[in-house]
Order: sequence, then C-alpha cells, then structure tokens
Amino acid sequence: MDINIKLNVAMLIAVVAVEAISMVWYAHGSPWGRRVGDRYFITAIVCDIGLVVILKFIIDNFWSVHKWEDAMFLSLWLTLLFLCLQAPHVVHNSDSFYYCFVHALHKFTILFAVSFCLVHFKHV
Repeated sequence: MDINIKLNVAMLIAVVAVEAISMVWYAHGSPWGRRVGDRYFITAIVCDIGLVVILKFIIDNFWSVHKWEDAMFLSLWLTLLFLCLQAPHVVHNSDSFYYCFVHALHKFTILFAVSFCLVHFKHV
C-alpha cells in the first residue's frame, strides 16, 4: 500500500484548529488544566501534524467522510479505541475516571475538529 499524502490548506487549518482547541482546553484556569510548563509547544505541533496526517490517511483510504455526522462517528470510534487502551492504566477510582473521561472528551474534540477541517476545507 502506497502512502501518498499531499500537503494542502485543509491540513494546515486542521493543525491550527487542534492547537487552538488544546490551548483553550488545557488553559491554566480550567479544573483539569495543566500548568503552563506542562505542555511543550514544539512537541504539541509535531504531534498535531502527525495526527492530521494519520487521520487524512484513514479518511482517504478507509473511512469516507462526507458530512459532519461521518466525522463525528469516526471521532467517536477512535476515541473509544483510545479510552479502551488508556483506561485500564489510569482509572482506579472515581477521580481518576473523571480525569480519564475529560481527557477522552478532549481527544474526541480534536479528532472531530481534524476530520471536519479536512473535509470542510478540502477545496480551499
């Protein structure tokens, strides 16, 4: 299987959207937030780019997204995959479940933003 990913404006918009969501989500004032130094900008941008490339590959080859509902279901399934892999390692009481759930909700939000941006801004 060949991997052909071409950079386009939709991918750039998706990276900016993901980083903006993450900056707001993990703001210093949020109850689940991090301190300012706990999130490294360079690492975050590299991972955002990786996430966009992986989701573009999935959308182009395995899961066609035509409407926002398709993007939502793709994001939901990938979030459930993340939750099933992550929860056994971090959930041991109700407080840790809350943090894991909020973290999974963040993953759903950024996955939805990426898939929505990749489809909505495809022809920009």
